[in-house]
Amino acid sequence: MLVRFRRCEGDEDLARFTLYFIRNRNDFSNDFTVHDTLLHVLEEVRDSHIIMIEDDRHHMIGWGHYCYVDENNEKRPDGEIAFVYSVILQEAYRSSRIFWQGFRHMANQIAAENTHVRHFRFHARQDNQYLNRMYSKFARIIGSREGVHGTENVYSTEISELYRYLNRS
Repeated sequence: MLVRFRRCEGDEDLARFTLYFIRNRNDFSNDFTVHDTLLHVLEEVRDSHIIMIEDDRHHMIGWGHYCYVDENNEKRPDGEIAFVYSVILQEAYRSSRIFWQGFRHMANQIAAENTHVRHFRFHARQDNQYLNRMYSKFARIIGSREGVHGTENVYSTEISELYRYLNRS
């Protein structure tokens, strides 16, 4: 399966992302309503970056969504923290190879966009053993928080460490 990662650019791409997000909102969270989804897009996407994931026929099969923040979690275009909101991929395309290709693409896109980034952060629900096991290979838990859908671990890694991990042989 050929998978392509590309930056969301322009209104047409944003509309494709929004429609895909609405249709696949349960992959993001079982409790996400259409209302929740639209609010999320209106509030969070404005200052964010989206990676569109497409199949070989250019059909959207997933997304990556992140922004830059400072130490106080305030959005800043030149923030030193790349915070990942979500990465969703249709189940039929999920594999370790595609996960690492996408992760590497996101890290490279971040490096090209913002030379100020020093840390990479994201959350994972505590009850998801698979993700927590995978994420602990390259990041450490720096705290926890009550998310909308349960307790989440807050992961962080220095961006230089992440690049080393992703580019190792």
